[in-house]
Amino acid sequence: MAEVGAHERELAMEALDAHRRAGRLERAEHAGRCAAASRATSRAQLEALFRDLPEPHPVYPTATAPAPAQRPAVAGPPAAPELPELVAPGGAAIARHAGLISLLTPAAAAVLFAVSGGRFPWIFILVPIVLAAVAYVSHRHGG
Repeated sequence: MAEVGAHERELAMEALDAHRRAGRLERAEHAGRCAAASRATSRAQLEALFRDLPEPHPVYPTATAPAPAQRPAVAGPPAAPELPELVAPGGAAIARHAGLISLLTPAAAAVLFAVSGGRFPWIFILVPIVLAAVAYVSHRHGG
């Protein structure tokens, strides 16, 4: 059984993202498969996520790294168990679409202003607030 690491799990989630964009997976099913991919410990578990899907499937690296040299055990506290990776939070979606949100926010404010008959000019104050919030979330998620 081939063990997988973070890189293989990320490759699987990227392939699942492609299927979501292509419309083959609904949001809930995509989230469930991504969660399963983030907990996978073997290639078989990852491959099972794609059995009912056409290409693209993740392409895993074939080269294996040499085993690290064995060091003598040192007495001390036990190592913490490896925690499963989390599926990207909602902020990551905002970060991916920051440009589009920044582009549409002033247009949305202008439409709201026009629809209200010009009675709410303060609606334009929301534009820099939304842009600042999007920039903050995007920055926090690697944007």
